[in-house]
Amino acid sequence: MVNQGFFGNISNTIHLMKSCVNVLKKDKELVLFPIMAAICVIVLLGIIYSIGGITFSDNPEEQGLIILLAILIFGANFIIVFFNSALISAALERLRGGDPNISSGLSHAFKHVHHIFLWSIIVTIMALIFAAIRSMGRNRGMMGQIMTELFASFLQAGWAMMTFFVVPIIVSENLGPISAIKRSSGLFKQTWGNQVAANFGFGIFQILAISASGAIGWIFGLVSPIFGMIVGFLCASISVSIIYTLEGIYKAALYEFAMGEKPLEFEQQDLRTAYRASAAMA
Repeated sequence: MVNQGFFGNISNTIHLMKSCVNVLKKDKELVLFPIMAAICVIVLLGIIYSIGGITFSDNPEEQGLIILLAILIFGANFIIVFFNSALISAALERLRGGDPNISSGLSHAFKHVHHIFLWSIIVTIMALIFAAIRSMGRNRGMMGQIMTELFASFLQAGWAMMTFFVVPIIVSENLGPISAIKRSSGLFKQTWGNQVAANFGFGIFQILAISASGAIGWIFGLVSPIFGMIVGFLCASISVSIIYTLEGIYKAALYEFAMGEKPLEFEQQDLRTAYRASAAMA
């Protein structure tokens, strides 16, 4: 019987989270992928800043920084997508009964780096489009800004759902980004239908993790403000990295389920009810 309602969603969330944690327990090194991504992004930011590519002026247009900013966004997106590809590759290997490690994940991602590069360009373009749409509402009053934000959020949610399986498809089926988008959209609709809503999301866990880290930092800050900031930052970094890793495992498991496979550590029913018919379809 499919769990329904608020408490059914909570139960499904707990089961899925436990399954993701069980996978992570077997391959704890997977958490290093998001950490390496964060380090590389920070290094990239430092390099561009050190050569004068980034300033904190109120008028970046006058300094011709738009192109450099776009390059920075692309570079960050490429790094994030690359390490996410490595993470999902390793997660898929584990879910298929293998024994992945950092080297195998990175090696598999490198094999598809050309597709990852092109996909990163698309991700960057879409991010700039969504940002441009939101900026259009800033001078349209409160109601105009709200409507513009809702419109942008609607488009972004649709795009996220349509491209949900792009990275797993790239690393598993070796398709280019355009073909992967079509494949992802079709696979998602085939498995859960056209209009669905998520029964499970990692956003709430990220909020809780950051809030808890802030509280821990505040407590230590009573002794020493600097020490409290360091502790809070470290706690937030570690917890967010773990959640990001669990999210990658979750996406890999859903991809396997959508492909008709039975990923290890996961119950078929939990994956089947990860999405449900939206209110419009009810």
